Amino acid sequence: MSAVLQQSDYAIRCLLFLVEHRGRLATKTEIANAVDAPGLFVAKILQRLVKANVLVSVRGIHGGFSLAREPAAISLLDVLVASQASLAFRPCVLNPKACTLQETCPVRRIWVNIYECTVRELRRTTFDMLSRVHKARLRNHARRPGKRK
Repeated sequence: MSAVLQQSDYAIRCLLFLVEHRGRLATKTEIANAVDAPGLFVAKILQRLVKANVLVSVRGIHGGFSLAREPAAISLLDVLVASQASLAFRPCVLNPKACTLQETCPVRRIWVNIYECTVRELRRTTFDMLSRVHKARLRNHARRPGKRK
């Protein structure tokens, strides 16, 4: 799989913030501050997530962003597809005609298998799962000796 782009990393953090603050609208500025990312970059990411029906946007003075679906219905795949051009290692994975060697290539099937396994795992991983893990890790981190609460 290609590297997860910085924008995908920010998109995941934006979603986690919104999952953990469900039930209210959050502004672009609030989200950008929470994920420590530039506001214009976050605005672009949020609009992609709205277009992908992962988030809803409410305009106006009391507007903001919230989840379009329950966290259990939003997968990591949904967010990566919305924020990244491709998850495939090689162009031939999604388009066999992209490579003239595809008929004789000894590794194409391996790239396809890796891609299919990756997509399956990303689809299986939902934001309610990620949020639970995130909250548990934050609690464990706060309990470590020498850490302030």
